[in-house]
Amino acid sequence: MEANAHKAIAKRMCLSLPKEELAYMIEPSVILLITGGLVLVSVVASRISDLVGIPALIVFLAIGMMAGADGPGGIQFDSPEAANLVGMLALAYILFSGGLDTNWGVIRPVLARGVLLSTVGVVLTAGLVGLFCWAALGFPLYMGLLLGAIISSTDAAAVFSVLRQRGVSLKGYLKPLLELESGSNDPMAVFLTLGLTQLLTAPDFQWPFLLPAFLWNMLGGAVIGLTAGKLVMVLFNRLRLDYEGLYPVLSMSTVLVTFGLSEFLRCNGFLAVYLCGIMLNSTDFSYQRNVMKFHDGLAWLMQITLFLVLGLLVLPSELPGVAVTALLIALFLMLFARPAAVLICLWKSVFSWRERVLTSWTGLRGAVPIVLATFPLMAGYEGSDVVFNIIFFIVGTSVLIQGTMLMPVARWLNVDEPLPARPQFSLEIERSGQTQGETREVQVLPNMAAVGRTIADLDIPSGVLVLLIGRGDGYVVPRGHTRIEPYDTLLMLGDPEALRGAGDAVLSPKPKIRQLEPLEDPLAMLPESTDQRYLSHQIVVVGYGQVGRRVCDALQRRNVPFVVAEQEREIVERLREREIPAVTGDASTAMVLAQAHVARAAMLIITAPDAIKARQMTEIAKGINPGIEVVVGAHSEMEANLLNREEIEAVFVQEEELAKSIARFAFLRMKRKLE
Repeated sequence: MEANAHKAIAKRMCLSLPKEELAYMIEPSVILLITGGLVLVSVVASRISDLVGIPALIVFLAIGMMAGADGPGGIQFDSPEAANLVGMLALAYILFSGGLDTNWGVIRPVLARGVLLSTVGVVLTAGLVGLFCWAALGFPLYMGLLLGAIISSTDAAAVFSVLRQRGVSLKGYLKPLLELESGSNDPMAVFLTLGLTQLLTAPDFQWPFLLPAFLWNMLGGAVIGLTAGKLVMVLFNRLRLDYEGLYPVLSMSTVLVTFGLSEFLRCNGFLAVYLCGIMLNSTDFSYQRNVMKFHDGLAWLMQITLFLVLGLLVLPSELPGVAVTALLIALFLMLFARPAAVLICLWKSVFSWRERVLTSWTGLRGAVPIVLATFPLMAGYEGSDVVFNIIFFIVGTSVLIQGTMLMPVARWLNVDEPLPARPQFSLEIERSGQTQGETREVQVLPNMAAVGRTIADLDIPSGVLVLLIGRGDGYVVPRGHTRIEPYDTLLMLGDPEALRGAGDAVLSPKPKIRQLEPLEDPLAMLPESTDQRYLSHQIVVVGYGQVGRRVCDALQRRNVPFVVAEQEREIVERLREREIPAVTGDASTAMVLAQAHVARAAMLIITAPDAIKARQMTEIAKGINPGIEVVVGAHSEMEANLLNREEIEAVFVQEEELAKSIARFAFLRMKRKLE
């Protein structure tokens, strides 16, 4: 009986070994030892990949290939069914973790374009690649389209991993767009792959059945995912478990039930688990931080396992035979198909051409196409081996080239953003599930409008107390004048209903602001009698110091309308006595710039000697008025280099301009003497 059990295990694991070694290698302890060793080596190697700048996903694939039949490990793994099962399970947990990390308030502004990229963009990419394979490389049309469908979606695991590993922070809504697209475009690729596989392997397959199947697949997956998210939230908050460790187990079972039910009903399980994760993230639930940390680690384990298994499945000796063809397809995909799809889907959007170029470049392919390539293998398609090897080569090329070059390309396009120091530890209070609703931890992201505002500015309900602010490596005791900074973690105390209102005030794209106190100050806003010429197409000058005063004098001599924003009340009072429009306050806040009517201004001139605040002012002004031109005066070359990375039209270094003026004067005087 024991021997039969060992044979069954060996068959399931698909280990084809010599008979004399079979009794040894099929021992469960040996299987566990090999599995644990491969995962351990992958974890250690991920650190090495950080140091040398190679994406960790390539390292995981390489380790799997080395352990396979063509490598030193010699493990002959040849079961596409097992690889497909592992891949589907791993992707379900990876997408759920991605949804759990996705903030609905952040992705909402890019929802329409993200969905367009994940549906129409996938179809366009698949069609263009398929036509290229047919017309340029001589593939049968349907085989080319199958290749295009398999490789059409960007991979959430690859995108999430590379962005985190490389420490890339992107401006505006570019990062949420990429994360939303990569997390939601797998369903369309899965549907296209299954449809074309059926077309190639089932002679009686009828195309008209695809449309109702597509609608049922997508809509059913969305309904199941959203419903599951709602039910799980209720379950987490109503079910009082005696052990805290059971809550991550509960979330694991949620993923399995949601994905399994969707697939059983022929709906899209990937879409369902992704939406379920987003729904959970959109509200508070018991032991939320513990569950999110658990799934972050589980997602990494799933990525390692997935890439190791796929690395075992491929035979490196077969890759050179498809290298040239696969490389041509990869280059066409990266340089034409993906950019064309992005150009069409982002046509007439708010994204600049630089952001569209980076979106085109960030079309990383990862484990998902390799998993999809196992469907033709399982269906017995005649050319499935060639398809699988081509897809594997393209994925390796994409992750290696695009993943490695992601940060340099972002810097070259000037769409990257300095990544603020993240807190090395978070604020946590030991509490049971019964008291979970009495506190709330809110992390403020850099692109949220609450950044730069004070605690007193936010319309937080009176029943809520901000206990602490986590910042960097330590804490800040909040006061009314304490200003919120990117990646601050606010720990708030109050009843659940009031906490929801406080969370909305902090996280809302346009947070509620206390209007009474600042507007009671007559110097904080322009008088109602202000001439209309100062309220539209005017210049807003920030700072009335030595530089700002000279700029304003020059503008006044040329009869150019301008408004001054200055923190010193006495200066604003003197300016108003001279009938010069001016407002008082910190111009690094949206309220002060709004009171200076920056929304309709033609130009913003920043003379304040603070590069960090100048960047904040630029970001706020561009957010209020995208067409405004920004001119900044810097004190040094270092400040100028920092500011030149922003969307600033001109940066003048004061020392450099002084040197130019002196040199110009000396040149003119010497020229006159020589004449």
